[in-house]
Amino acid sequence: MRCGSLAVLGALATSCASPPVGPTAAGGTRPAAGPAPAEASAPAEDRVLAVGGFLDIALPSNASTGHGWELVETGAPVLRQTTPPPSVDDHPATAPVPGAGGTARWRFVAEQAGTAEVRLVYRRAWEKDVPPAREARYRVTVSAPSAPGGKD
Repeated sequence: MRCGSLAVLGALATSCASPPVGPTAAGGTRPAAGPAPAEASAPAEDRVLAVGGFLDIALPSNASTGHGWELVETGAPVLRQTTPPPSVDDHPATAPVPGAGGTARWRFVAEQAGTAEVRLVYRRAWEKDVPPAREARYRVTVSAPSAPGGKD
């Protein structure tokens, strides 16, 4: 059963970058791998947005372990953190099981052209001198909107 639990946990780890309305340039959202352990120095995942586009991040979390995601780098001033949209997980059909994991979510809107990095660490808040258990990094490139009529 442990393998099945890991598969479900992996399925919960998704992230997408999309314009505010309509499909992404790639034709949909792209699942992201879950964050790698911090000691693995996982490279940042690259995302490309237009000004006004959104970066949505959803990472598996389990508060019953004492661990939680902490936003370390926000990507400001290129990105601005905003309220994430509600998801199916926010309104489960059954009561949550004590000790069961969940999903932590963040949303950022692209405010201006440029590059930014968003970095989150998964750790216990009281263990500041201990390396985080996991880390998630996103390198975001925001392009300026094109001129009306398709000419720059």
